Amino acid sequence: MIVHRAVLAALTIVAAVSGACGRRDPVAPPAFAPPRLIVLITIDTLRADRLGAYGSRAGLTPNLDRFAETAVRFTSAVTQVPLTLPAHATILTGLYPQHHGIRTNDGFTLASVPTLAEALHAHGYATGGFVGGFPLRASSGLSRGFDRYDDDFLKRSTAVERRADDVVAAAAGWIGDHASQPVFAWLHLFDPHSPYTPPEPFATTYAKAPYDGEVAYTDAAIGRLFDRLSGAGLASAAAVFIVADHGESLGEHGERTHGTFLYDATVHVPMLVRVPSVPARVVDAPVEAADLAPTIAELAGTTLRSVDGHSLLPLVAHGGGDPDRPAYAESYYQNVLLGWSPLRAVRTRTWKFIEAPRPELYDLQNDPAERTNRVNDRGTLAAGLQRALPPMDDGRPATTAPAGGDAAERLRGLGYVGGATTPTARSRAVDPKDRVEVWAALEDGIDRIERDPAAARSFFARALELDPSNGLAMKYLGDISFRAGQLDRARDEYRRALAAGFTHPDVFVNLASIAERQGRSGEARDALSQVVKAAPGDADAWNRLGLLEARHNQVEAARAAFTRAIAAAPDRAEPYYNLAIIERRSGNETAAAGHLRQAIERNPSYPEAHYELATGYLAAGDPERALTDYRAALAARPAYAEALFGAARAELDLHRTADARRDYEAFVRIAPPEYARQAAAAREMIKRLQNR
Repeated sequence: MIVHRAVLAALTIVAAVSGACGRRDPVAPPAFAPPRLIVLITIDTLRADRLGAYGSRAGLTPNLDRFAETAVRFTSAVTQVPLTLPAHATILTGLYPQHHGIRTNDGFTLASVPTLAEALHAHGYATGGFVGGFPLRASSGLSRGFDRYDDDFLKRSTAVERRADDVVAAAAGWIGDHASQPVFAWLHLFDPHSPYTPPEPFATTYAKAPYDGEVAYTDAAIGRLFDRLSGAGLASAAAVFIVADHGESLGEHGERTHGTFLYDATVHVPMLVRVPSVPARVVDAPVEAADLAPTIAELAGTTLRSVDGHSLLPLVAHGGGDPDRPAYAESYYQNVLLGWSPLRAVRTRTWKFIEAPRPELYDLQNDPAERTNRVNDRGTLAAGLQRALPPMDDGRPATTAPAGGDAAERLRGLGYVGGATTPTARSRAVDPKDRVEVWAALEDGIDRIERDPAAARSFFARALELDPSNGLAMKYLGDISFRAGQLDRARDEYRRALAAGFTHPDVFVNLASIAERQGRSGEARDALSQVVKAAPGDADAWNRLGLLEARHNQVEAARAAFTRAIAAAPDRAEPYYNLAIIERRSGNETAAAGHLRQAIERNPSYPEAHYELATGYLAAGDPERALTDYRAALAARPAYAEALFGAARAELDLHRTADARRDYEAFVRIAPPEYARQAAAAREMIKRLQNR
């Protein structure tokens, strides 16, 4: 009896997903000795087609290609989300986003679910995570279970990423320090992510293709990691897993980078696995990023409960697999941000179905670029694939308030837009592919908002012409007006955004600033209170509320707000500093000094904290310690007039007259007009020192 292949595939797929985690291979799981070193390398934004092992002839990845020759290469691996944070949450838990709780890079934290690091730590492994980009900051929740979670570079207030070589150096050193025990090390290499700014010589070599330059540089850094492991005698016995968290569209399907669509440019990822004593092979069966956590756990001799993925060890050992396994992918980026329809997809080795207001079906063998939608002429297959999708959440995914202030600026520097729009039946009917021109106008405006606000305004206006209810565009128009000092106009634009259902902490924060500048402190307090009520974990909003209360001499209210900011973000230095100033104002000098030291522990180059600590020491009659902190403040900010004046006073007390004269003279040269009285005193002191 002949059965039409499409119908057979549809029936197979429906059967394959009858369980929560998909069909498992019938092959008995192999027995592996737990490796003493397990290394997981996640490469951000790496397209599979840039690797020679996946067909590229550009020569960008010689180290990864050599590694692939000795590894199991999965040709049909799928990430569950084409966004950094939710993709990594899936990699490190084995769960789909609806179960681990993270849908986008902004406004979500990891739910109380078991993590791979926790399982390995409990099983005796030292666990280290070394991240390269801001989206994976420890406060996301991914740090749970890691003995060492290295995102220290983010203590610099403007930092958003670090080079792959810095990640490699930190991880390799930590691995070496823990070689006496089993080790799990995760390295996150962020470099291929936009903006594309490879270091030399890659910047010159790939001047016309900077994304490729980032890929080539990242490969070179991985080569240096392999060299260090080999030099330490660790490479041959290590299990190494390499995967991209997602790819990059580079303009395909009208998408500049990633996050919105579920085409293969962003969801088909390279995945390479090398386990000691296992021969190299190629596995064409679909697999998921969610499979990595249970695979690594089983290899280490432990388990993860309640996962959506399943162990790849049978495929690693024996190959094979189910070519019709429906690998899942989703994007809720525009659903959360703009209220538009979410996109969900399943991908077999040969077909992909995308659930959307206008659904899509692609024959990946004959149409790998996904240009011809076959949903109308292959309806039975499309229906079967749609039934293979996991159950959809009821309503909108739960979210915390989007990041505001510093965090929002850092995410925007990486091309990520924050905020949330309350969806309506009308907005959920919007297919993101029908709003490509709207999103392009928004991205063009965001790109120009700093360097050319007038041009940015025109792009946001264009977005509103195409989509009159777009609250995000209204918010950015408000930002431009606010920065230009057009406060009434900004207030009106922010209120329009809120009326359109769009929310973002910065909207309320800026409305509060406008109200305070215009003498309406009660209105300002109400606006900030709305933020902290909606998002009790928003440290920036609590800190700003504290500053507002401090400016109005509401000491207890300011103290309470700064304390909440510290509880929300214990690693952030600024709330400790602000709380110190409040304690000093209240006469609690011991408490003030303690909080200043806490601020400096979190940001050793915090000039104001060093200055205030030094001033306290000087007032307490300890000029030696005062001078040490004045010098630290000046090291961080050489033209810090107040610190120069204070250092000179401390040096006088220490009878270092030449140093005091030098610093008084430097102070006089740079003192701003409001320090005229201090400048006059400094000149008088210089005269006295000259006459000694």
